[in-house]
Amino acid sequence: MVTRSISYRLRSSGPQARSDSCSTVPTEGEIGTISGFVLQTFKAEEIITDTCGDKDQILCSTDMIGLGGNYSAASYTAQRFVDPDSGNIVFQASETFDRTIIDEDAVPGAVAL
Repeated sequence: MVTRSISYRLRSSGPQARSDSCSTVPTEGEIGTISGFVLQTFKAEEIITDTCGDKDQILCSTDMIGLGGNYSAASYTAQRFVDPDSGNIVFQASETFDRTIIDEDAVPGAVAL
C-alpha cells in the first residue's frame, strides 16, 4: 500500500531588516532604527513523497531528475522476506518527486499567516 505525503517549503531570500518608517531619508553617517526582520518569500515548493513497505522494484538511474526523470530522491531498505508471487526481494521504499513551484497562496493555511 502506497502512502502519499505532501510537504511545502517557502522559497525565501532570507531575513531582511525592517526599519521604522521615516519621513526623511537618513543623511550620511545616520543609521535608521531597525524594528525587526521580515522573511521575504517568492513562491513555494510542493514536495510529494510516496512511501510503501512492499515494493519489489526500485527506480532506475534514468528516473532521477539528473538524467531526465521525475524523481529528486529515493531510499530503499530490503526487508527480510521475498515476494512469494514474483520471488523478488521486498523493499521498504520512499520516493520523492521533483518539486513543483507554486504560488504562496496555494499552500494550505497560507491565508492565516
